[in-house]
Amino acid sequence: MPCTILLLIQPDERLQKRTYSRFHSIDDCVDRVCAIYESVLERKYPDMRVIHYDIAELYDFMDELKDIVCLVKQEGASEYVPRNKQWIKEQIFVKLNTILKTEQAKKDLNYSEEDA
Repeated sequence: MPCTILLLIQPDERLQKRTYSRFHSIDDCVDRVCAIYESVLERKYPDMRVIHYDIAELYDFMDELKDIVCLVKQEGASEYVPRNKQWIKEQIFVKLNTILKTEQAKKDLNYSEEDA
């Protein structure tokens, strides 16, 4: 269902560091949260060509932020519904789990084609 999502982030106590971004899907919002974390890792480990992390590390990063919330407005609605950090984590889990299942299904399909 089409929606508008505002992602609001305050990384630390400094109010001038607050940011917001607008998205038209939960997937795009989740991608942005992951991209923010990846950019932090790239700055932290500039010599690494490939950076790996797991969902627990991403969640820890989110927990270190002063605040991260979403405001979600469904198409046709007149109000935004606030969504907390836990909701964002759940959306990340859903997306990454879907990707994992898709990748596993592709592998299973390749194995069954090789057996034929």
